[in-house]
Formats: sequence, structure tokens, C-alpha cells
Amino acid sequence: MVTQKNTTQSVYHVGGIKGDHCRDRIEHTLSHLQGVASVKVDMASKQVAVSHDESLTSSGIEETLQSLGYSVQG
Repeated sequence: MVTQKNTTQSVYHVGGIKGDHCRDRIEHTLSHLQGVASVKVDMASKQVAVSHDESLTSSGIEETLQSLGYSVQG
């Protein structure tokens, strides 16, 4: 379980989010990564906010998003 003191939040600008199916797919997939506490997709801004353990790197989250077919913009 992720503890509060070791949790950080990362926000990603994600291209290719088109609807509720995309939101659900991203939230479901990322929430199953070890170390992820929560995932919130903002459809209007195309942003994905991930609260995660510090041991989970941003590159791991970005690679997962890209493997789903989404682009991650810096």
C-alpha cells in the first residue's frame, strides 16, 4: 500500500483522449501499476494526474500511456 509521506503527484498532458472509453482505459490501466495510489483524467484539459509512490518513475507511467496508444507531451 502507498503511504502518504512517500507519495508524489505527476501530471501529464496526453494526446489522443477522445471520450469516456479513453478515460476509463487510462484510469484502469494506470491504477493497476504497482505504486499508483490514484489516477484522475481531466477530459477538458487532456491531463492525467497520477498520485504514486516515489519509487515509480515518470518514464514508467509515460511508457504505459504510450503503450496504450496515447502521446505524452512535455
